[in-house]
Amino acid sequence: MKPTTLKYGEKLRIKPALGTTTETAYFVRRIPARSGRKAVNYVRFPEFAGLNGPDDDGTCEMSDYDLSRRSERVG
Repeated sequence: MKPTTLKYGEKLRIKPALGTTTETAYFVRRIPARSGRKAVNYVRFPEFAGLNGPDDDGTCEMSDYDLSRRSERVG
């Protein structure tokens, strides 16, 4: 899967680096690579919301490589 083809709010199934279960996440946005910086993708995990305090909405950063290798679209 190419991270450049994802749209806001698209549902993803992400395989963790360790473990066998998958997590459901929603794509938020992608910041493309510029001036030597790598592209960054923001993904929201509803299960992770509130772990870092009441203002935490469960958003995590993922690289293009991780997102393309560890995720798949859900219906």
